[in-house]
Amino acid sequence: MLAMSVVLALVVAAPIAAGKNAPSSGDLDKAELTQEWWTWAMTDPSPLDGSYNGGEQCNGEFVDGVFFLAGAAFDPNNLEVNRTCTVPPNTPILFPVVNVICSEAWSEDPTPYDQCATDITDQTVDPPSTWYATLDGKDLKMQRIASGIFDWTIESNNNPFLRPAGTYQAGSDGQWVLLEDGLKKGTYTVQFGGTFKDTPFGDFEGAKVTYTLNVTK
Repeated sequence: MLAMSVVLALVVAAPIAAGKNAPSSGDLDKAELTQEWWTWAMTDPSPLDGSYNGGEQCNGEFVDGVFFLAGAAFDPNNLEVNRTCTVPPNTPILFPVVNVICSEAWSEDPTPYDQCATDITDQTVDPPSTWYATLDGKDLKMQRIASGIFDWTIESNNNPFLRPAGTYQAGSDGQWVLLEDGLKKGTYTVQFGGTFKDTPFGDFEGAKVTYTLNVTK
């Protein structure tokens, strides 16, 4: 992720404690789930930090009935992130492959924040930039989801973007994967990442994130 006026996130995340109840998988409010994901990502310690087995990246039930996965804050010195997590079967799984957030947490971000995020995403996700997300080597469907305006809570000053703790108006946009039916019991490998080309932030590789998911609970 880049923390300037806009934040780019190559991510998969997993929640911490129970947050809001989610509707059934056939009626998921995708925009609202991305809002919840961003607040989950700013819990302390942040699921976006480091390459861990277990820990906050594997507590995927911040929203009841949905499991989040977390990617990684952008670090040019650490472009590979590997995690092993246990997840519940037959539970929707949500994660972003590339994600942009604009917020009053950065004084220089233009308003409205949802339009700011969409404008940056428009300049970031299209070719020649390339993105991938796979499950056991097979391509997963990515879909662009915009959050709309929402209240973004940063739990503590200990966060990847070095923003003061608080609640801020924000908007996000990006490419997401939603496995609406979840996974049956077994062991799976999820990988995602991409290459930024001709973007406002230049050309660079994003982190390659690999999750080994043990579906056993």
